[in-house]
Amino acid sequence: MGLFSGMIMGKNNRPDFTPEMMPKNRIELFFEMLKLNLFNLLKVNFMYFVFWIPFWMWTWLHLQVLINLNTDTLTAFVEQGYFSVYLLGLVPCILITGPAKAALKYITRNYARDEHVWLWSDFIGAMKANWKQALGMSALNAVFVYLFLFGLSFYSSMANATGSYMYLFLQVVLVMLGVMFMLVNLYVWPMMVTYELKLGQILRNSLVLALGRLPFSVLFGLLTALPVIIAGFWLPFLIWYFIIGYAMASFVNCSYTNAAFDRFFNSRIEGAQVGRGMQKPEDDDEWEDLDPDDEDDEE
Repeated sequence: MGLFSGMIMGKNNRPDFTPEMMPKNRIELFFEMLKLNLFNLLKVNFMYFVFWIPFWMWTWLHLQVLINLNTDTLTAFVEQGYFSVYLLGLVPCILITGPAKAALKYITRNYARDEHVWLWSDFIGAMKANWKQALGMSALNAVFVYLFLFGLSFYSSMANATGSYMYLFLQVVLVMLGVMFMLVNLYVWPMMVTYELKLGQILRNSLVLALGRLPFSVLFGLLTALPVIIAGFWLPFLIWYFIIGYAMASFVNCSYTNAAFDRFFNSRIEGAQVGRGMQKPEDDDEWEDLDPDDEDDEE
């Protein structure tokens, strides 16, 4: 009985939790919440990964073909339209992940600011609450991925065929647009599950934040893309996504955007709470004990 009561009620010799025990800054909050919720991140990653199974199966089928191709057959693979078929198949595969991605962001946002989560019910509830905007954003992402990869392939083949530097320049422009679109996505999904805004407003605010905080946007964009970059040199590293990769990237993303939203939005919204999960400033009277005698005198 002592073991189970200890698990439920805690240890008798453990001191009472006080505000002074809370994290003092964002870095402490991040590592404390990561330590507390690591197992839950594994579970929510599995829940989210289920929605990416069609994408991985579709990609694996074509990857098996691409691995055995040499340069000439790879060119034929692109020119004969097989690459376009693969890209078209990616559109519905990415589209169906939208509502689940909104749910993942909601769960990891709450973990990142030390808020309680009922994993299954909150995941399903967040999907239901944000499915329209999530489908719209995932459709936009799917179309952009198609146009981006198709454009890179087209400009590359034209540059090789004509030797014109114009197509190389267009490739560079397209890559820059792709990077900016990725940076905008860093803010879109956490904002979607945090504020009641139209999708157009979310995109506009996300673009402003991506440009206004460009160094931080690039830093956290690189952190998000790091597993893909590593997998480009060592393909087996993709197993990271099957284990915890999606949830970890989302947790890092939301830990950063929570801070950005506090600074630029919540601090300007009357009644909005700032710095959730951290100690309040010493001059904040929210943590000050009130003397009952003083209250009686005031009355």
